[in-house]
Amino acid sequence: MTVRARWALLAGYVLAIYATLPVGPRVGLRLLRTGAGAWLLGPGLGVIVVAGTVALLLVLRRREAPPWAYAALALAAAGYALAFSTLRAQRLERTHLPEYGVAAWLAWRALDAMAPGEPWTYAGAAAIAAAIGYGDELLQAVVPGRYYDLRDVAMNAAGALLGVVVIASMRAGSARHKAAVPPATAEIVSPRPTP
Repeated sequence: MTVRARWALLAGYVLAIYATLPVGPRVGLRLLRTGAGAWLLGPGLGVIVVAGTVALLLVLRRREAPPWAYAALALAAAGYALAFSTLRAQRLERTHLPEYGVAAWLAWRALDAMAPGEPWTYAGAAAIAAAIGYGDELLQAVVPGRYYDLRDVAMNAAGALLGVVVIASMRAGSARHKAAVPPATAEIVSPRPTP
């Protein structure tokens, strides 16, 4: 995917977030009234955090990641667990964390395509996603039925930061691939020189 396409994907995601501002709470409340939605935005998020952490720990182990990557992933898991538990009564507010974690991931992909492997791309992605979240709250100040909330700004920034911590930890280490080793009986053919 080209750099331009990655930025376009991020722009489309932001547009989708901003376009759904007038109807977001109504859709969320309808979702909460279903059994699946109540579970997903309730205890399901805890299950997802635990299962996701275990799966990512296995990936880190396979990649032979350095110790800091494990610590970063544990810190992110603790951050998600703390945020979800403090928002136990406000289940719709929990969506800010994954929503801006995804924004951070999309921003990081775009930045990393421009400057592969540069450490500043993580901070840049967190800043871009947090700015998108701040824009979300500013727009809510003028959308009927919505309001600007400084706590939501903080939750959006936390989602962006936690997302970047997960991305950075998952990029640590090296992917393990099996080396292609020809069998001992294999013949190696060299091209013949042309006369």
